[in-house]
Amino acid sequence: MVQGFGEDFKELVRSSTSIVDLVSEVVALKPLHGGRDFVGLCPFHDDKNPSFHVYPDRQSYRCWVCDQGGDCFRWVMEIERVPFPEAIESLARRARLEMPKKSRSNGTHENTGRKTDSLVVVEWAVNLMHQSLKTGPAAENARQYVLKRRLSAETVSNFKLGYHPEDWNWFLEKAKGKFTPAQLVSAGLIRERDNGAGYFDNLVGRLVFPIFDERGRPVAFGGRVLPGGNIESDAKYWNSLESAIFQKRRMLFAFNMARDAIRTSKTAIIVEGYMDCIACHQAGVKNAVATLGTAMTEEHVRFLRRFAEKVVLVYDSDAAGQQAAERSISRFLAQDLDLRVLNVPSGKDPADYLETHSSEEFYQLINTAPEAWEYKLQSILRRTDSQSVAGRQQILNQMVEFLAESQGLAGTVREDMILRSVCWRVQVDERTARQQLKDLRDKTDRKSPFRRDADRQPTGIGPRPENAMERAEREMLEIILTCPETIDFIRHHIGADDFENVRHQRLLALCIDLWKEDGDLPELSRLIVAAESDSELLSLINAVVDTAEEKGIFRLMTDQPSGDEQNGASVPNHLERVLGPILERREKRLNLVSKQLLSQTAKPVSELDDDTKDALRRLYNFRQSQMGHPSSMK
Repeated sequence: MVQGFGEDFKELVRSSTSIVDLVSEVVALKPLHGGRDFVGLCPFHDDKNPSFHVYPDRQSYRCWVCDQGGDCFRWVMEIERVPFPEAIESLARRARLEMPKKSRSNGTHENTGRKTDSLVVVEWAVNLMHQSLKTGPAAENARQYVLKRRLSAETVSNFKLGYHPEDWNWFLEKAKGKFTPAQLVSAGLIRERDNGAGYFDNLVGRLVFPIFDERGRPVAFGGRVLPGGNIESDAKYWNSLESAIFQKRRMLFAFNMARDAIRTSKTAIIVEGYMDCIACHQAGVKNAVATLGTAMTEEHVRFLRRFAEKVVLVYDSDAAGQQAAERSISRFLAQDLDLRVLNVPSGKDPADYLETHSSEEFYQLINTAPEAWEYKLQSILRRTDSQSVAGRQQILNQMVEFLAESQGLAGTVREDMILRSVCWRVQVDERTARQQLKDLRDKTDRKSPFRRDADRQPTGIGPRPENAMERAEREMLEIILTCPETIDFIRHHIGADDFENVRHQRLLALCIDLWKEDGDLPELSRLIVAAESDSELLSLINAVVDTAEEKGIFRLMTDQPSGDEQNGASVPNHLERVLGPILERREKRLNLVSKQLLSQTAKPVSELDDDTKDALRRLYNFRQSQMGHPSSMK
């Protein structure tokens, strides 16, 4: 909790703020890489060549030159020169959110509920609405809709589907004596009326789909307006706002139920909606998940590649579905996974298809889904005359543009194989195509001032160069942020005091604390929240993620043969390689301490105290390792 504000309220303000819109009020931003990040002139130093980046998915910013970074709260604090309480009040007013009321007893802000409180409130609401759907007299229309969609009682129970009656104060009435309105707001169940006169419920008159995190805890809701009901809304579906416990840009519907099937099959199937996902599970397609009203993000990819080697995006085969598929793939083409795209035939969505086809037939479609680049090529071929010279030139032009837009693909083996395949399919000279791609990239680089050139760093600005040990520390952080599940292994071998760079120490300590205290893996979204708007930490987090992606750390962690077995699990060679120098430095330090302790006593070994005996033991182990008998990593 920060300065009297509950974490839930702080995250409600964060999720209600577009950091791109906020920064754009001061800095002229231009989108890069399809909107993955935005760039402009840094307001914190005399920037001649735009170096200031804003990351919508990360809800943060960073200057690659002066290394200033932060989130929406830090931005307001730096630009408006105000303390945190005024920054959060400013952003809350901007988002039209009610500030937590003052406590009469001590004048401090009333806590709107910590993370665990929100989990309790959401679980209460899940059970309340589930019971309403099963037995509530007002839910007959919802039950008929469920029957029409051919959902079994077992499916309704497994997914804890629910119904909110057409009563705008139902939650408020049911929560009396249990939860405060502020707790209901933090959990996303109610909102304040525009005129400030009370509250009203979300999800009114909707069939409700609880959203569970990867640990199986209910954290949010999706709701569908029912046909034949009295509730009218422009939005057929409504999703909870982001909060301290819910980040839709990284969460996937039904992942808690699909995890084992994804891990076993090494394949994740991503569909577009709740009903499609539920229909897949009911039909036996257990490795299906759905995004939550958003396109697939890089955080989704980072999350899924911990469990799967192949991801299949499933879209409707109508024009809108095909366009959505084409928009999704260029930004993920260079990712370290096998990305496929499938349009369900006959204009159907997965739910409709599975009504008349078996899961085996659906899996056959999945297994024949083309790779992302192949899908793009097929889409172009369908609308272009490949028999004419002009048509083939047009096909090549579009594919070259597609490859040029894919960040991180340049110079990779994957790009080489894709371009070779495209040239064979279109029957054009490979050397010509490669030159065209090079020319397009060179032209883009010349026109764009947004480069990471090291020589544009002004003297005295930015982080100092790292020595060899600091590079090892940085690589360890890159591993943790890329493969957060490694934190439990790493924390049993090193701690923050094994790092010499103070910034690295703080970030490693934050990662370890998240796991030890909250049981949360140090994933990017959770780290950004836990950084508490600390500019130095947020800048380092963004920098580590950037360099990890440039180096292909995930590939290094997964492609190399495994090293020694530790607690029954294999340790990637890259992790062992990075961990080695850090452990060796610690042993050298212990060696020096041991020598100092031993030099201070002339007693026989039998009379030494426990500390001195331990120092002697460490010295012996260190010398054994120096002689070619390395001690266990444990």
